[in-house]
Amino acid sequence: MSGLSCHANAGAAKRYSFDAQDHVVGVGWSPDSARVAALTGSGTLFILDARDVSVFHVLPQAHTVGALTLDWAEGGLATGGEDGKIRLWDASRGAVLETFDAAEVNRSTWVEQVRWSPDGTLLAGRAGKVLRIWKPSAGDSCLKYDQHSTTISALCWRPDSKGIAAGFYGGARFYWLSQNEPHQEVRWKGSILSMAWSPNARYLAAGTQEATVNFWKLPCRVGEELNMTGYANKIKELAWDPTSRFLATGGSEVVTVWDVSGKGPRGTRPKELHRHTKKVTLLAWQSRGMLLVSGSADGTVALWDPERSRIPLYETSLGEAITSAAWSSGDRAVVIGSASGQVEVWNPAA
Repeated sequence: MSGLSCHANAGAAKRYSFDAQDHVVGVGWSPDSARVAALTGSGTLFILDARDVSVFHVLPQAHTVGALTLDWAEGGLATGGEDGKIRLWDASRGAVLETFDAAEVNRSTWVEQVRWSPDGTLLAGRAGKVLRIWKPSAGDSCLKYDQHSTTISALCWRPDSKGIAAGFYGGARFYWLSQNEPHQEVRWKGSILSMAWSPNARYLAAGTQEATVNFWKLPCRVGEELNMTGYANKIKELAWDPTSRFLATGGSEVVTVWDVSGKGPRGTRPKELHRHTKKVTLLAWQSRGMLLVSGSADGTVALWDPERSRIPLYETSLGEAITSAAWSSGDRAVVIGSASGQVEVWNPAA
């Protein structure tokens, strides 16, 4: 059976642990920070009390084939899976509110990513070559972008919720929600795997299969893009600090932090944070504060204040690769998930 425990790590930060007994693919917080959700690869959705990770609901077949993605915001708790479905949940009752069919014609298409808009009103999902955006209060799909020749591998929202970007093999497209066609496209001779828009909407970063970070100052102008090279592996991990000054990236066992202030990162070297022994698998910055969480394939989690120190404030290990992390809405606590099924709520201020 799944279980929970409470313990303390170095620095006396209180940690509450829950064992989901399966690979955790996503974690998230309720908007009031009272509950956390954890989704496993086999399709089980856990809704837990954030105070001690005791169980509110266990939904063993949230997705019958397998689950891939979770996001929780003001609009609700959303999940997506290998069944081609996006589901919106009533977390208080543990029941499905709505089901959206993202696969449509090709039922074998997986929903690999769902993301709420920053204002919590619109839900975006990518499945195969199609990007769809729903307004749950309206029920049906309100926008559909299907002009992509290859599978969409990344998406991210503009901070003002008025636009969205989609990355794929060959480049990225930028959409205003008021238009059916992309208003801009950038080319890349390779595959974009991750994207992150800076909170001030001035920059967009993309991690690639070719082990580079592509950096654009918006609006994009041909010849002004930057390619950060020298990484050991493909890059799926990107995170902006709330001031839009620092961009943290993975790509090896080292967390690299670029300073984009002033004239930008061109010709500069990033700050390097050394603690993990294997590849960085996630990065999550506070939404208002300056603390950064990093996780690794070696199972370690570290909490940093990169502007002030290259030494972590706290660290712990969950045994196996870290798969997901999310800060609570007030930045007071972070929930972490691992490949071994461990889910931890970690309160650095405790």
